[in-house]
Amino acid sequence: MKQYCRYCAFCFQADEDEFRCSDHPKGEEPHWTRKQINRENHCQNFALSDLGDAETEKPYRPRGQYQKKTSEEIALKERQVSFL
Repeated sequence: MKQYCRYCAFCFQADEDEFRCSDHPKGEEPHWTRKQINRENHCQNFALSDLGDAETEKPYRPRGQYQKKTSEEIALKERQVSFL
């Protein structure tokens, strides 16, 4: 699973465009912009929030698995396109 600050249980919206992490020690609370919380991170304190996104409250949904196509499928698709 990819980690994003916006889906962390410790992330909260401090101001309109500022987000903070409540899991850091006092005086060290980092703050992020809206753009920064949308980037992938490798935080050791990450905990997936049951509420979802810190801003929109939409739940985390991983992307679907990419399935590689075989050369036969690609050739078949090219033949279908050339008939049109």
